[in-house]
Amino acid sequence: MNDGPVLIIANPTSGRGKGSRTAAAVAELLRSRGVNVEVRHTTAAGSAECIAREALATGSRPLRCIVACGGDGTIQEIANVLAEAGSNRGDACPVLGLAPAGRCNDFARAFGIPTDPEVIADVLLNGRALPSDLGRVNGRYFCTVATAGVDAEVSSFVDTMRLPLRGTLAYLYGAIRVLIRYRPYEMRITGDFGAIEKPMLLASSANTSCYGGAIRIAPDADPADGQLDLCIVDRVGRLRAIALIPSLLAGRHGRCPAVHFLRTRRLTIESPRPLEIWADGERIARTPANIEVVAAAIRVQCDSFTSPSPSRPAPVPAPPAAQTGKSYIQRLPHTPPR
Repeated sequence: MNDGPVLIIANPTSGRGKGSRTAAAVAELLRSRGVNVEVRHTTAAGSAECIAREALATGSRPLRCIVACGGDGTIQEIANVLAEAGSNRGDACPVLGLAPAGRCNDFARAFGIPTDPEVIADVLLNGRALPSDLGRVNGRYFCTVATAGVDAEVSSFVDTMRLPLRGTLAYLYGAIRVLIRYRPYEMRITGDFGAIEKPMLLASSANTSCYGGAIRIAPDADPADGQLDLCIVDRVGRLRAIALIPSLLAGRHGRCPAVHFLRTRRLTIESPRPLEIWADGERIARTPANIEVVAAAIRVQCDSFTSPSPSRPAPVPAPPAAQTGKSYIQRLPHTPPR
C-alpha cells in the first residue's frame, strides 16, 4: 500500500464480538510494522457509512485504506461511500480493505481473504489493490447478490431469528422453515436478454458467486467482468424446492430444468405486489427495482483474485425484437409444481 494512515471501521456486534477482537488484533499487527492506524467502532445500522464519509471529508492526511471489519452489511456501507467518492477522486480514493468477522463473509471469500488477523494484516501490507465491480439497486450499491423471492424471505428470517446459528447452517435452517409456508409470486424481469414474465421461486442478481455463507447461487459470477449473473428458479413444489438445496450448495443446481442462468448489465424487476430485495444480508429495496452493474466501482486490497472462468459462455445477446425496441416477452417454460 501507499503511505498514509489506515482506518479500521469495526462492527462490535459482528460474529458475537469477533469484529472488535479482529480489529484490535489487526491494528496491533499493523502498528508493529510502523503503520498509522485508527480504529473506530460502529454503534448502529448506518454508522459505518457515516464514519467513512466523515473520514473522507475531514481527514488531514489522505487515507491509504479503509478496512471494513465485520460482515457483508458493514462492507456494503463502506463500499457505498468509496464508490461515490471514487467517481470523483479516481485512484486518489482509499482502497477498501477486508477484515471478515461476520456471519457469512461472502464478499471477502470472493477475494480469498480469510478470517486470520495475521493473514489480513499481511494482505493489507503486501497485497495489491484490484478493481471490483459493484451492483446497484435503486441507487444503492451492493457487493455480493441482490435477490427477490424465497431467498429474500430466508434472509429476513435469519436476520431476526434468535438461534445461535451462523453462515450456511443458519441459511439452511431458514430455508426449510420459510419453504414450508412460502408461495412463489409473479415477476416480470427485463434486461439485456429481453423480458421474462412468470411465477418465480427466486430471482438473484449476482456480482459474486456466493451468498448466505458460501451458497453458490451463481457459480460463474465474477466481480471483474462488468456483468451481473442472473439466476432464476421457476415455481416448484415445496418438496422439490427443498430437494434443490444440496445441489445449490455444490453449485450444481443449473442441471435442474427449473433453474435458468442469464447474464446482463442491467435489469428491472416488477411484481404485482411489492417484494423485498435483500443484498449483503441487508434489506436494500423493494420492487419495482432497477438493478445494474457498476464496473470497477471500487478498489479492493487483496492477495489473490479469481479470474473469469475460461469456460464461461458468452453473454446472452438481446433478441432481435428487443434490439429494435419492440415489445418482447420471453416466457421460459413453466415447471409444474410437484
